[in-house]
Amino acid sequence: MSSRLTRAAMIAVGITVMGAAMASSLVLPTAQSLAGQWQVADGQQQCRVEFLVSEQQGTNGYELRDREQCLKNLFAAEVVGWRPAPDGIALLQADGSTWVFFSREGEVYTGAGVTLKAL
Repeated sequence: MSSRLTRAAMIAVGITVMGAAMASSLVLPTAQSLAGQWQVADGQQQCRVEFLVSEQQGTNGYELRDREQCLKNLFAAEVVGWRPAPDGIALLQADGSTWVFFSREGEVYTGAGVTLKAL
């Protein structure tokens, strides 16, 4: 009986340690660390946008500057903001809803057949 209890305790400790390691690996990046020039591209079109650190009322995110209105053509929707997440970056509509979510894959973020890359 003692060996079963010891084994169960070891499994519980292992799960706890693994859970803590996984939780600490998903850190929410700051807006300041992601602010700057970015490129959004699909196979045919590239858009250059700027992530700003100024908070937007109503979107629960930060201002996105698209000087050429390129994202509207790319996504067929108006994207006005952005929000960092532990596992990627969300581009937001005016009501704060996520239009597209980019998952981080190394130095590039991907989502919905589109890539997002810091310049």
